[in-house]
Amino acid sequence: MSSRTLYRIIRAVVIAVAICGIAVFCYIIPLFGAGLINNNPEYSDWYYPWLIFLWITAVPCFVFLVYMWRVSNAVKYDTVFTCQTARLIKTSAGVLSFDVVFFFAGNVLLLALGMNHPGVLLLSLIIVVFGASLALITAVLSRYLTKAAALQEEADSTI
Repeated sequence: MSSRTLYRIIRAVVIAVAICGIAVFCYIIPLFGAGLINNNPEYSDWYYPWLIFLWITAVPCFVFLVYMWRVSNAVKYDTVFTCQTARLIKTSAGVLSFDVVFFFAGNVLLLALGMNHPGVLLLSLIIVVFGASLALITAVLSRYLTKAAALQEEADSTI
């Protein structure tokens, strides 16, 4: 598979994930929350704190997508094994790690404030584990890209 093909696939995936993210955070979650309030008016005080919390947690996800967009440029120009690309991926791993910790801490805080159900906290662990796994994979990739970049620089300097 050529670099151009991989570049296009990465860009298509980033665009698809961004569109799905916008649909989920701007349409589905507010619609679901409004439906929940219509059926259970006692939860109406929870709607805006939860909506704002979820929107805040969405921001690092979109920042991650921006980094992946930039990494796709490295794929396009065959400059993946550079320190700059490794830094981009390491930073994206940090952004994702922050988001996972923030999401879990926010769920615990909302539970402590009486605006969350323990079952929702337990279900959110699925998102936390998925996000932490993705952050770990990204961090490992960054580490090995750093090593590969050093090897490539060494090889380029000996030629």
